[in-house]
Amino acid sequence: MMAFMMKQLIRNKDRLILSVIGVVLISSVLIYLFSLTETTKGTVNNQLQQKWESAYDLVVIPPGTIFSEENLMEPNYLNGINGGISYDQYEAIRSMNDIAVAAPVSVLGYTTLGITMKEKFKTTDNSIYKYKIVETFNDGLSQKTIQDTEIYGVTNWRDSNEGLGFFAGHQGQISLAQYQLLVGIDPVEEAKLVGLDKSVQISDTSRYLDPTDEAIYDEAVDRLYEIPVLINNKSFSNSLFQVSQEKLAIPFNTEAERQQATELIKKGNGRDYLNGVQTEKVDSFELTGKELESMIFKALANPNDNPSLSVHGTQLIFKSSIIDYQKIESPFPERWAYSYQVSSKPIEMIDIFKNDLPDSGLRKAELLDHELTEDGVPLLPVLRLNIVGSFSSDKLNISKDPITELPLETYRPTEAEIVLGPDHEPLNPPRMLKGSGLPTGLLTNPPNILTTVKAAEVITGGNSISSIRIKIKGIDDIGNAAQEKMEQVKNKIEHSTGLQVIITRGSSPQPTITQVVEHDKALGWIEQPWIHIGAAITLLRETSLGYTSILVTILLIGSMYVFATTFVSYLTRKKEYSIFLAIGWRTGILRKMLLGEAFFYVIIITLIAFILEVSFMLNGGTFNFSKIALVFSTSLVIYGLGIILPLIQVGRLKPYQGITSGEITQKSKRIFSNQSMVGFVLNQVSQRPGRNLLSVLAIALPSTLLSFYLYVSFRLEGVLYTSWLGEFVAVEVNKSHYLIMGAALIIGALTTAEMMWQNIVEREGELALYKSIGWKDTTVTRSIVFEGALIGLLAGIVGLVLSISYIGIMYKVFPWDSLLILSLTICVPVTVGILGACFPAIKALRTNPYNVLKENV
Repeated sequence: MMAFMMKQLIRNKDRLILSVIGVVLISSVLIYLFSLTETTKGTVNNQLQQKWESAYDLVVIPPGTIFSEENLMEPNYLNGINGGISYDQYEAIRSMNDIAVAAPVSVLGYTTLGITMKEKFKTTDNSIYKYKIVETFNDGLSQKTIQDTEIYGVTNWRDSNEGLGFFAGHQGQISLAQYQLLVGIDPVEEAKLVGLDKSVQISDTSRYLDPTDEAIYDEAVDRLYEIPVLINNKSFSNSLFQVSQEKLAIPFNTEAERQQATELIKKGNGRDYLNGVQTEKVDSFELTGKELESMIFKALANPNDNPSLSVHGTQLIFKSSIIDYQKIESPFPERWAYSYQVSSKPIEMIDIFKNDLPDSGLRKAELLDHELTEDGVPLLPVLRLNIVGSFSSDKLNISKDPITELPLETYRPTEAEIVLGPDHEPLNPPRMLKGSGLPTGLLTNPPNILTTVKAAEVITGGNSISSIRIKIKGIDDIGNAAQEKMEQVKNKIEHSTGLQVIITRGSSPQPTITQVVEHDKALGWIEQPWIHIGAAITLLRETSLGYTSILVTILLIGSMYVFATTFVSYLTRKKEYSIFLAIGWRTGILRKMLLGEAFFYVIIITLIAFILEVSFMLNGGTFNFSKIALVFSTSLVIYGLGIILPLIQVGRLKPYQGITSGEITQKSKRIFSNQSMVGFVLNQVSQRPGRNLLSVLAIALPSTLLSFYLYVSFRLEGVLYTSWLGEFVAVEVNKSHYLIMGAALIIGALTTAEMMWQNIVEREGELALYKSIGWKDTTVTRSIVFEGALIGLLAGIVGLVLSISYIGIMYKVFPWDSLLILSLTICVPVTVGILGACFPAIKALRTNPYNVLKENV
């Protein structure tokens, strides 16, 4: 039987060539397709897990906390939430079975850290001195003055200074202060989440926070709390202090001079008079914010080392706040899909704190909840910091890759680049935008002082927790199973606590552009990496959908190709089969021949895959037997589906049917006029509807996938092309998918070639007649190529309709904005149809009218 089958194949050499090309192509596509499974997982899944992974899976925030409707979150968004979660709710979440880590954050607000430098300036005589303190900051957009303070003092004078505007007995000391964000954490959970305990320098004077460390309320002093704290040894301050000492041109040495001067000063309304007096500069110094911060923390940790430095009381003053971003039209939407505007607003503050902040800010300045004295002075918490140790944020277990880091971590400063000027002009190179550390500034600094959640509860009186970062047990990757589990835990927390839960695992840094406006004047545009919630799972699902679509399409196209091959083989050998039946062969034997031929091709495909895999192994790869098994089983399915109809047709074959062949019968009619080439070709296509429909579908399916995948690429522009890592993923995945789609189109072309080959075989007599009455070879070729182009055009139209329908089903939209691009894909199947017609056209050119007509006489 096998020898007989081989002779049959060798006898039809031209068709054997097409079959061999198809077998090699199917084998190569299948081995590449199953290699793509690993590539897709490695490129998409693993990359998304490693590169877009935050330190936690979920974040729990108070109900009603708002973020962008586009699933975008502002960088360090969590630092702007002021409490709202109770300790009991936190304990309930931490005790859930699926929770591996539940790390709370209590954003207490901004506290002042100040230091007094005793006898910083020389005061050798009895003159009145002016001490000027100017703190400035350049964020890259403009120079800003944070504070501009003037203090007047006299050294050796102890009389009453009421109404004079200066301090008596001033010894040249200077006091400077900074704002620091104070946050409470759970030491045990924070150690599990980011390894905070490993970042602490352990020594006799430095240790990690202990769960037993508590806040102590000093009953002797109202509102005074002693709290255990860790301080960050890395400064994020960018300000500059300029301090000067100036001598006023007012005689003040003798008693008479002092008496005369004080009378003039009182008459001139104290400071108003002093401000108008000429001065002589005596001394000055500069100090950066980083230097001041280091000086304060050293004095706190070792108060006895330098007697000339003393840290004064720390008061908890301002709440942390979020920025009011207004969505506006992007100046370059193809580069930045999301565009916002922030505008400064006047800061309204009571007199006691008015000089502590600029006159305007981009964030709201709001005092902590407080009571008032009879004089209207706010009663705010005063803190005594018990420094138990210091930590290094560089040693924390959080992403430090600047290309892929997510700006969602508590300990990372917000970053931004100034990319456009005030008139939308691009800046090359861009400038870094710096944060001021102020409660009202655009960019927030991470907390430099950490205490415990329990201490935060004591200070605030309850509900101090702003957010809870959660890691779930058994979540190790990004995928549908992980997503389902995270959804289950999310729903459980929301149902039991009433809090809001956001799935952060699989989020992506999303570049956005923001216009900064201060005092109604545009300063420029900054680019910030916001957090695109759920971008990775969206990308994973879409690329998985594209991969699954390709796999199904390859199976269908392969099955149609095999069906075309076996069907054409059946039509070609129909007369031969009927003769076999006439001489006594049973139908079962013919079916065994078809099955044997199909299995032979399956073995050839598997053998080619085996050779390719061995070649891969010899070049340093690993031999994957499961991939060979997948190729074998898949090709078995393809050839099994492809021979179903020929097996049925063989069962219906009668011995006398060998007299006829093809699908044209006496009942066939011309639908179009044969006077033109178009009408002639249309008649040829319509008279063989079954096989030509198969050719149309074989090309239409990959054409559908091509159109659909192009649309998916455009639809996912916010994930694939504007998310930083997504650019890399898109290039890798799209290249693989398009390569396989190209192979699918080639298989479609082979299917068309098989069908048109049979058409030419059946029309040899007809073509011979046309050539005998004067048709030129170019006319015959043109008619066949035009027939292939027509089949391709029909396939392109069918593919376009199917892809638009698929898009409508998947995304509930009609792709008006992408319709032109999708329509242009019709050119691809037309080209494929023409290529499929080339081989049959060569066959037609070889037709000899004399021999063919002689055989039919």
